[in-house]
Amino acid sequence: MKSKVDHPIRLSIVEIARKAGVSSATVSRAFNRPELLKTSTLAHVEKIAGEHGFRPNRVGRSLRQGSTRTLGLLLPTLKNPVFADCFEGACRHAQHAGYSVMVATSNYSPRDEMSGLKALIDHQVDGLILTLGATITGPLQRLLQDSGVPYILAYSAIEGVPSVGIDDHRAGQDLIDLLVGLGHRRIAFASGPLRSSDRAVRRLLGARQAAQRHGLPELGHLLMREHTHADARVVKQALQAGSPPSALIGSNDMLALSLIARCRQLGLRVPRDVSVCGVDGITFGAMSDPPLTTVVQPGEEIGRSACHSLLMHLREQRGMHSTRVAHHISPGGTVRPLSPPDSRGFP
Repeated sequence: MKSKVDHPIRLSIVEIARKAGVSSATVSRAFNRPELLKTSTLAHVEKIAGEHGFRPNRVGRSLRQGSTRTLGLLLPTLKNPVFADCFEGACRHAQHAGYSVMVATSNYSPRDEMSGLKALIDHQVDGLILTLGATITGPLQRLLQDSGVPYILAYSAIEGVPSVGIDDHRAGQDLIDLLVGLGHRRIAFASGPLRSSDRAVRRLLGARQAAQRHGLPELGHLLMREHTHADARVVKQALQAGSPPSALIGSNDMLALSLIARCRQLGLRVPRDVSVCGVDGITFGAMSDPPLTTVVQPGEEIGRSACHSLLMHLREQRGMHSTRVAHHISPGGTVRPLSPPDSRGFP
């Protein structure tokens, strides 16, 4: 014998109005324009609605108005806390403005980037906040143009496209300046594939420019298969070479923390034997032992600022502009002044 499962019946706005003894328009105002009602009337309608589990159908209302009141957010990954911070900032700002945020991730893959963007557009989002790879490819550009959905970049920076982020080029320079000021001259920069991260490209270019300005030997580039994990073989080869670097820069904090783990696997102490620093300022880095030396960028502020600019454009048709937010170096404890020649033969 089949058991009968009782499902609650969702009442309509008309039925809630009848039970509350008010008009349907009053119930509508209670959920859409509550400031227009007397406090006592609003409380009464909310009480009746709560007793019957009534929630307004905002999807239907949004579609009737030609807007879903939803923003799309495309990020490389949520495994890196810096992008989760961006999501947090954008989501909180959107919620306060009565919008929802739908998120998709690309895993640094151009194919997944395209499919994620298509999915967001197909859900009829009102606007897009995007963190892309190294550039906007032809197919991606055509998709954005054909959709007509306004968009702004977060972290990414492409000429002619509105964006919010730090000056990555300057961040790379700042780390070299820091290390040189502490006596380091042999420095290597580690990153994942440059074709999928314009952030890593700009940080590397900034570091190279600063290295040339200081008259350093050519800046080594340790290319990893992934953006957040250091390849053991690459690290071992670099640190066991005849003239190993005394300092390593990770293009992001997750990679820098992975570099520290690889160094320890090789029996090297950080920062006693080798200094390591990164870029992002994630909480995990500050909680590590010792705390990671890093360039701190305000992820939540980046997400919030991008969301604010996009919503102002949607509401008031204001033009969107690129914004650079401030960054700073957190000294941490993974970088130290270079002492006179030691057992590893550092200069």
